[in-house]
Amino acid sequence: MPELQEVNFSDLLQRPNETVEKLKSSRRRALRVHRRGSEDDLVLTTVARADEEHELVVITVRMLRAVMSNPTVRSQYLLDVLPQVFPWIKFLPVDGQAAFAQELVDVMEASMDLDIPAPVLQLIIEWRSTAEIHADPELLAILSSPRGGDFGPVPRPTVE
Repeated sequence: MPELQEVNFSDLLQRPNETVEKLKSSRRRALRVHRRGSEDDLVLTTVARADEEHELVVITVRMLRAVMSNPTVRSQYLLDVLPQVFPWIKFLPVDGQAAFAQELVDVMEASMDLDIPAPVLQLIIEWRSTAEIHADPELLAILSSPRGGDFGPVPRPTVE
């Protein structure tokens, strides 16, 4: 994927027409906007480009939903492909791999409906952490062993 062309935030403010022309001429129809004194750069893009990217996400989620709704296709293709995208999935039990695939598609669909990607990213983090536990036999044994009794009061967290 080609790198985004870059401009400073001051260029956008002081030379907006030139900046927009640079945006129009960029291959990805997007610019990275540096903000001095901030760690968070911005991305300036066109509405048409944003709409295209959203439509691509919609199509991808619909394709995954179609795959997940067909048990034969799901088992033959999606579960074979997921380790290429998420290599850590190999550490999950087989039923965990299928559960991750189903939950991923479900959360992608719900997130797409809300237009918020954070739940999908959080889900991936959570399942990756689960895979890390399964990859470490000692940790898995500790977390899987039954714990009895009361471990006492839990102190209230303090905010620093």
